[in-house]
Amino acid sequence: MTIGERIKILRKEKNLSMEDFGAVIGMGKSAVSRIENGVNGTTDQTIRSICREFGVNEHWLRTGEGEMFEQTRETVLDKLCAEYDLGAEHRAIVEGFLDLTPQDRDVVLKYFHNVFSRSTSHAAQSAAVPDSEAQRIAESDEYKSLVEKNEPPEKELRTTAG
Repeated sequence: MTIGERIKILRKEKNLSMEDFGAVIGMGKSAVSRIENGVNGTTDQTIRSICREFGVNEHWLRTGEGEMFEQTRETVLDKLCAEYDLGAEHRAIVEGFLDLTPQDRDVVLKYFHNVFSRSTSHAAQSAAVPDSEAQRIAESDEYKSLVEKNEPPEKELRTTAG
């Protein structure tokens, strides 16, 4: 498979016309067509532009080996959200959790263990985080802002009699 064929596969994966694909990387429709059909080759600058703009793995684009897309935090989260039908609010919670320090993640895990499971085995697993540390996190401005950011607006909490 040629690089032009891989570019065509990428363009179709992104559901873009030749014109729209070319506009993103600074090329006209006819230039994209000539590359895809093997009439013209690609420059290193074009390859770098495609990789940067579309998150493509340069090794894949040049050789066909490996994954089409770079495995960045953003792309992994995109796949996770698509696979599990997670909305923006769910994604923000996952991102917020990932942004925590390992110690703060342990505090959150301890909280979930305490809320969802009262069994002694789960409580023992989460006992590595002292209650005083959990209290410190819960009172921190950073935690409070995360909670406020992820709370639904008050009007969504009300139900109407129908």
